[in-house]
Amino acid sequence: MTARASTYWPTTPGRSSGARHVTADGFEETFQVNYLAPFLLTNLLLDTLLASQALVVQTSSNAARVSARVDLDDLDNARNYSPVRAYGNAKLELVLFTRELHDRYHEQGLSAVAFHPGGVASNFAQTSRSPVGTLFRTPVPRLLFQSPQKAARQLLRFVTRTPEECVVSGAPQLWEATTASLDLNKR
Repeated sequence: MTARASTYWPTTPGRSSGARHVTADGFEETFQVNYLAPFLLTNLLLDTLLASQALVVQTSSNAARVSARVDLDDLDNARNYSPVRAYGNAKLELVLFTRELHDRYHEQGLSAVAFHPGGVASNFAQTSRSPVGTLFRTPVPRLLFQSPQKAARQLLRFVTRTPEECVVSGAPQLWEATTASLDLNKR
């Protein structure tokens, strides 16, 4: 069983760029979708994940390194809101949660990894009026980034290998690769 976090860019069609949106649950939307939802799903499924000795793969992003500035007193981004920082914070928080999940439960057979596929030419941030959205509406991503299919094949390498090849025994190497790709050791 593999749990995967959805990626949500903080601007939705019909909304003005840069505005902070609070969900019906009372949380900033990007924080809820990119961190709280995967956190809740993983915890609700924890007994099943442990019983099946599952691999949990959380989708990460370079934004965790580039734009995250987590304020532990303002996890919901109520002060000094920036949609780019909110997204980066949520992705970094998810990486840290995934690392803790692995550390706590690996001896019980659960493996967890945050997977960053690299730049992907997708419809990510297409509706955003931010610089990232502007970039993704140009031909540049299709020229410089990999296709969604190639990114998916990279993910499949993690979830289709046997535990002996990669998932369980190789979990430290996966974390080293994730940490290196996001440059987290320098924070």
